Amino acid sequence: MSYNNNNDTTINNLAKWRLCILALFIFSRVHCWLFCAGITFCFRKVGLPAKMPKTNRNRKQFSQKQAKVKSSRETKSNPFEIRLNRQKHPMIGKKRKHDKGNPGVARSKAIEKRKGTLLHEYKQRHKTNRFLDKRIGEHDETMTAEEKMMERFAFEKQKVHEKSAIYNLAEEEEELTHFGQSLAEIEKFEEELSDVEEEDPSQDLKSTEDNFGGFLSKKPTEEGNRDDQPKSREEVLLDIITNSKAEKYERQKEREDVQDMTEELDKNYRNVLHLLAGLKSKKGSSDDSKKKSDNYDITVRELMFEAKGKATDRLKTPEVQAREERERLQKLEADRKRRMLGVTSEEEKKKKHRSADELNDYYAVEPVTKAMLSYKDGRPTDPLFLKEATFLEGNPNATREESGEEDNLGEDFEDGESEEEQEGEEESGSDDGEDLESEAESDKEVETAVHDVRAAVKTAKQKKQKMKDSAKKELPFTFAVPSTYPELATLLRHRSASEQVTVVERVRSCNHPSLADGNKAKLETFLSLLVQYFCSIADEEPINMELIHGLTKHIYELSKTSHIPTGNCFRDSLIEKYQAFKEGAGGKSQLVYPPISVLFYFKLLSLVFPTSDFKHCIATPAALFMGEVLAQCQVRSLLDVAKGLFLCNTFLQYVHLSKRIVPEAITSLHGILFLSKPEKDPANLDQVFPPFKPIGKHINYLVLTKNRSATSAYSPLKMKDVFCSNTDSSYLNNDDFRIWATSLALHLLLEFLKLYKDHDSTPEMFSPIGLALEWVDIEKYPKSTQTLHQELSEEIKGLQGKTRRALERTRRRPPTLKMFEPKFEEDYDPTRKNKSTGDKKQNEVKKLVHKHRQETKGAMRELRKDTQFLAREKQNEQIGRDAERKEKVRRLYGMLANQEGEVKNMMRKAGKKVNF
Repeated sequence: MSYNNNNDTTINNLAKWRLCILALFIFSRVHCWLFCAGITFCFRKVGLPAKMPKTNRNRKQFSQKQAKVKSSRETKSNPFEIRLNRQKHPMIGKKRKHDKGNPGVARSKAIEKRKGTLLHEYKQRHKTNRFLDKRIGEHDETMTAEEKMMERFAFEKQKVHEKSAIYNLAEEEEELTHFGQSLAEIEKFEEELSDVEEEDPSQDLKSTEDNFGGFLSKKPTEEGNRDDQPKSREEVLLDIITNSKAEKYERQKEREDVQDMTEELDKNYRNVLHLLAGLKSKKGSSDDSKKKSDNYDITVRELMFEAKGKATDRLKTPEVQAREERERLQKLEADRKRRMLGVTSEEEKKKKHRSADELNDYYAVEPVTKAMLSYKDGRPTDPLFLKEATFLEGNPNATREESGEEDNLGEDFEDGESEEEQEGEEESGSDDGEDLESEAESDKEVETAVHDVRAAVKTAKQKKQKMKDSAKKELPFTFAVPSTYPELATLLRHRSASEQVTVVERVRSCNHPSLADGNKAKLETFLSLLVQYFCSIADEEPINMELIHGLTKHIYELSKTSHIPTGNCFRDSLIEKYQAFKEGAGGKSQLVYPPISVLFYFKLLSLVFPTSDFKHCIATPAALFMGEVLAQCQVRSLLDVAKGLFLCNTFLQYVHLSKRIVPEAITSLHGILFLSKPEKDPANLDQVFPPFKPIGKHINYLVLTKNRSATSAYSPLKMKDVFCSNTDSSYLNNDDFRIWATSLALHLLLEFLKLYKDHDSTPEMFSPIGLALEWVDIEKYPKSTQTLHQELSEEIKGLQGKTRRALERTRRRPPTLKMFEPKFEEDYDPTRKNKSTGDKKQNEVKKLVHKHRQETKGAMRELRKDTQFLAREKQNEQIGRDAERKEKVRRLYGMLANQEGEVKNMMRKAGKKVNF
């Protein structure tokens, strides 16, 4: 039993020891954790140290010290002011210096440091504690003592002069001017002194005092003579001023006398100059003969008198030019309509009405001269009043309505004459007993006057009718944009070519896109109508080339205003013409050449759109269309030959920049040379390319009937002479056309050869042409054609010896692609930013460069912070000054308010009788 009890006691003791050890371990861990967090425990009573006397002063100092320590601990332990610098690539076991940062504390330390250094320098910037010797020449060793003294004396006098020169009356005054002219040179309207009288300055001063009040000196008083008494300071100053004025007047008088004498000498010198001319010419004759003016001197003298360039007006923008052009056309149209109505410019001015509000100070009523009505022997004496009376006497059934188209002046004459005629009849009835001879004479005078008036009125009528007719025949100056093709045809048909071009130009000028919002859409429609009209007039017989050239210019200019609508318009038109070309065959296998309008349309496309592009939405389909025409349309007439040459020439213009190979043009020109072969053997067929055939009835169109080798050159045909008709080609059945066609074919082949000279396939392409040149009996052609034939033959023969490099594989192997394999480094150290290169000097240079870069960045950062600190200090100073000023103003307002209250109290007590 005892053994068991001992065992239980031992176990209980072991358990207690274990619990104590565990509690101590836990307490130590918690204490460490709290200590790391900044929390400490003090197990003793906090009090004064044992050596320190227990007084109130010591207790107070000890408590302040403990509070400061506590606040510093709290500041250090504030987790919100700590910034953790996150590591991009953390590595185990690496110690870092800047894991944590305290930007607030660092900023406050930097501010405190700047307050002790930078702020102190800023406040002491205008202060100095040393003396600088700034005397002139003190630090210049090259100057002597006398030079230094002279420089200093001059500088001192200059300072005194600048300050007191405005009050120094003895000095020379500045030259005064009036409208750019010196007052000394202006004529003086002063009375000249006689020769007997002497100029006395004192007398002038006396007259000045008498005339202008004598404000420059005091007059002697009538109380007594004060010569015995000493002069006051004011009197001394007045005497000085008076003497200085007198001296100044004398100097001015001397200058004027010298100037008058100089002018008199100059005048006398001019008078005797002609007497010395002979002497000078004799003496300087040898010099003049030696020194002659060369071309350079003459040119310099001419340039001296050449007119200088003047500033021109500002260049006008297209919008301003369009607006001015429209205003000009509207003004001309209004003038034309006025002339159509028979109203002259003088009548328009007379009819112009002016309201009373428009009358100004310079307005004057134009005098109206009216004929005075007077009678003699019972009839008006003025012939103007006799016109209607005589007219009514000769035509009793006539009325004034028959002359309704007469001018206003004639109508006025008719109205006045009818009334006077009635009065004359009444008076003549009362004077039947007068002398018959006087009546006969008066009748003759009246008839003569009436005849003159009728002739004048008739002439005026004719002039007015002529003016109306000419105005009606004139072309209108303003037009509206036609919206449909019938409107355009009605507007342009039955007019000459020049008038049609003028109409199109005026339509564009009156409806410029910049003048209104809807004008651009109207002109786009107008462009499509113009293209349609262009194609219609191209099919007319004969062709009007003047009109075609004029419309081409306007179509080109209109196409530049809007690109997308222009492209759609030309594309739709091209599709219509291609469909018509396909339908023109009528189910036959062979197609026919399109009409002349299609050929001109191809030419127009080359002017409007670029043809050198690799692929163009308009030019590329047009080129394919032309190639199809040349490759599939068989030549059935001489007109087809002309059309083929026209297409080949157009193709040359299409490809002259891109140098694109056009085999259809080469084969077509080869076939034209075959048509000029004189003898064709049916048994031995020549090699030709479709659509040409070696046999048939259309193979001898270009064979000459006569020998034309005697002529030196052929006469080139004009386009209007070649394309006179779309169907009949009989007018082309002559040798002149055949020579022209053959020569043009040779010329085009030569141009194509020069264009394709750099191509590798040129020899094979032109080898059939070399054989075809032998078909032409060139001896019958003119010399110019023979020259073209010989030049083309030599060029083709020169291609035969051209060496070409055969196709082969590339000798140099193509470079392989770079393999981006990883590069392993044996001594790789991730802690080092830049690896050492093994060269000590190079490593040192890298370190220095890195340090310099870091120091530069740090210096820039510190300078930026210094600038911000100074800006804050300046702002604080300004705020302080503003606050101080506001406080002063507030105190002044308060003081004034107190004074006002005191004054009111005093006035209230005194019954408002206090005077200040």
